[in-house]
Amino acid sequence: MDGVTSYYTYSNMQSVSKEGLPAIIFIGHPASRREKLQRFIGQFNEPVLLIWCGLLSDLDDDTLVDDKTVWHKKRQDFLSSFKAYKEHFGFDEKRVYLTGFSFAGVYAWMLAYDRPDLYAGVVAMSAVSYPEQIQQNLQSGESVVAVVVRGGNDEAFPERLEQEKQTGYVIESENPHSRFIIKQGEGHGDVAKYWVEYLRYILHFKKVRADL
Repeated sequence: MDGVTSYYTYSNMQSVSKEGLPAIIFIGHPASRREKLQRFIGQFNEPVLLIWCGLLSDLDDDTLVDDKTVWHKKRQDFLSSFKAYKEHFGFDEKRVYLTGFSFAGVYAWMLAYDRPDLYAGVVAMSAVSYPEQIQQNLQSGESVVAVVVRGGNDEAFPERLEQEKQTGYVIESENPHSRFIIKQGEGHGDVAKYWVEYLRYILHFKKVRADL
């Protein structure tokens, strides 16, 4: 949609109504595939619209997650796609959630904090918090429930863990529902098995402020 390849499905295919549903938007990792949406079908206690957004599919492997030029373009691309999603699907605007894994998890977090008026929550799996697009917008966590899950043995970013703990303290201070979780003994890819658990958790929350 709007120049960004997107795919969608529903967590409960038997749902009669397809409008007014909560929506989870998966930011596609450069290496991810839309087929990963299938793992979330039947995993929730209510019908949920699942959207895979290929926002990052064209990025090179050596692209830095906090590249300002890339961020500026991708931010605008996503906002255009989000508008198209809203018009096409008619989802519940108080229950829109972003999520992603690794590089895409960072982007989901950045996007959520960039426009806290649009999203109720974000689940960032194996994501780092050092980009200034997150650090300069930590106050957005007051109105966006953030769940950040890291592996204690994350081999991708071992030097970042202490900083992550400090950021985790801040986000939990900003919002009593936010969670920073370290899975001891788990590596970078291992935490993916907890994804459904924390998406179920985030679905409990609605957007509470629309005046930011």
